[in-house]
Amino acid sequence: MTARRAWRVVLVVATAVAVVVLTRRLEAADLGERLRSADPVWVLAAAVCSLLPIAGNVASMTALSPVPIPVPRTVVVWLATSFVNLVTPSSSGGVALTVRYLQRRGLPLAVAVTTIGVVQSTSFVVTGVLVLTALLSAGRSAASALSVPWPVLGVGAAALTVTVLVVRWHPRLRRWSVRRVVEPVRAEWPALRRVLTHPGRVAVALLGHLTVPLGFAATLACSARAVGGEAPLLLLVLVVVGSSAVTAAVPVPGGIGASEAALTAGLVACGLGAEAALSAALLHRALTFWVRVPPAWVALLWLRRRHAV
Repeated sequence: MTARRAWRVVLVVATAVAVVVLTRRLEAADLGERLRSADPVWVLAAAVCSLLPIAGNVASMTALSPVPIPVPRTVVVWLATSFVNLVTPSSSGGVALTVRYLQRRGLPLAVAVTTIGVVQSTSFVVTGVLVLTALLSAGRSAASALSVPWPVLGVGAAALTVTVLVVRWHPRLRRWSVRRVVEPVRAEWPALRRVLTHPGRVAVALLGHLTVPLGFAATLACSARAVGGEAPLLLLVLVVVGSSAVTAAVPVPGGIGASEAALTAGLVACGLGAEAALSAALLHRALTFWVRVPPAWVALLWLRRRHAV
């Protein structure tokens, strides 16, 4: 079987799986019934905000790529990741698609993987700083709906300290950490150092990385407003980042079920009622994931026909 025919078989199977999963999920969610009384102005605002994460990802990728990549086609690539992430766990399909895209732009596989590693590493750092800022802000706010995050910070610091000590004194864990953490960082450092010599590209990348979690949080905030709820934006940053962590940890394609549950629990912790929290979570997921699947499928076909991935 040729590679082209094998790809067609994979695409047909993935399409069938996606159609079944999408249909059943939308039926189970009963989104139309839940949102019948939603404020259409806030629903529209949520729809607009849901486009910000795509813009942020495109900005950071184009800024950190060692070769020029066209912005319009990169937008299509990021849209297509919504389809492949539906049929692969932990967003692994989206990562593979972006690596393949960079390969088609002329980068060797190792360089393409390193570039995506740089993008993800810098995104992790920026998101970590944003989460820490949100935690500190919540800790200082007397009106915060969350129950005092300072103990959470203390437990996190203690857990980090214990982890470092265990890794430091356990030979097998130390070798594993060197192989999985230290060596990849060393491999990515030359590419990252070249990027750091261009302040303009760094600024665009950082702005893009910030736009992703803030865009998701703004979408969730508008979704909550649409169903009569309200929560501070920085707290919602914690909710969406925590939801992403849960989704990544659960090996379920598209994070089906896990993401909705984590978002609902986070919104309840922020003070929303259970019904409003579930409706807001479903609206957020519909706008940031489910609605994108059909056009993402078309985008993937378009990219394949032009040999872009």
